[in-house]
Amino acid sequence: MKKWLRSGLVWGGVLYIIAMIIFPLIDGERLSYHKILLGIPFWIVIGLIIGYLFEKKKHHKAKN
Repeated sequence: MKKWLRSGLVWGGVLYIIAMIIFPLIDGERLSYHKILLGIPFWIVIGLIIGYLFEKKKHHKAKN
C-alpha cells in the first residue's frame, strides 16, 4: 500500500471518529446509524484527499 494512501485512510478514520462520534456525544446528540453509515465514505474520500495533498506537498518541498 502506498504511504499516502495509508496516511489518508488514517486521517479519514481519525476525522470520522471526531466528527461523527465524539462531537455529537459532546453536544448531547443521539447517534444516528444513518448519519454514521453515510459518514464513512465521505470521510474516506476526505482522508484520501488530505493524504494525497500532504504527499504532493512533501514532494514539492523535496524538489526545492
